[in-house]
Amino acid sequence: MSKTSPIPSDAQNGQSVENMPFSTPHWYAARVTYGRVRSVYDAIMRLEQTDVTPYLPVAKRQVCQIVDGKATISIEERPVHTGLLFVNASAENYRKLLHSERPIPGLTPFYDHFSFTPMGHNNYLVVPDRQFDSFRRIIESEHDDILIDQKQVPEYLVGKRVRVIDGPFAGVEGTLLKWKHQRRVFVDLGLFGKFGTGYIRTCDFEILS
Repeated sequence: MSKTSPIPSDAQNGQSVENMPFSTPHWYAARVTYGRVRSVYDAIMRLEQTDVTPYLPVAKRQVCQIVDGKATISIEERPVHTGLLFVNASAENYRKLLHSERPIPGLTPFYDHFSFTPMGHNNYLVVPDRQFDSFRRIIESEHDDILIDQKQVPEYLVGKRVRVIDGPFAGVEGTLLKWKHQRRVFVDLGLFGKFGTGYIRTCDFEILS
């Protein structure tokens, strides 16, 4: 097992992984071998386990093409990360998914190397609900100006913690920064990257204590 960076401590909501109820569903981060993320997603969706839900973060953008001399607009989709999938399940059901008699090819868990089971093994890596919800709101906004390319985001997030209260990013909680002369809110998922909203107006956010 290779070491992974933890989810930032300010995203933990004061709840340690080892103290989470075993039957309570959480968002687990899963590693997928290159090129298999969609097939793994489809395979989980076909399972009879209705209480196991995969989530594939997909970025969408409009593409203009000329077909038979006419301009047509289509929607292009691509995974935000080619080797990353999230699974919502209880710890028990997530373990069953990973250790099934017919395991899904290409699917392996990430581990939390700062949290341990009663048997002394590393827990599976959980993304806190509030952090995951903010990340998902950014991705699903389908806004043209969100920042998902890690080459475009700041290396360090130091600023005020805020909640967006209006606009296409309402509900996002994260760090408010001016990035390239624009006010944005960034969500840090640790190992999995940092993700930024589009421009945020002064009246569209509130500072969190």
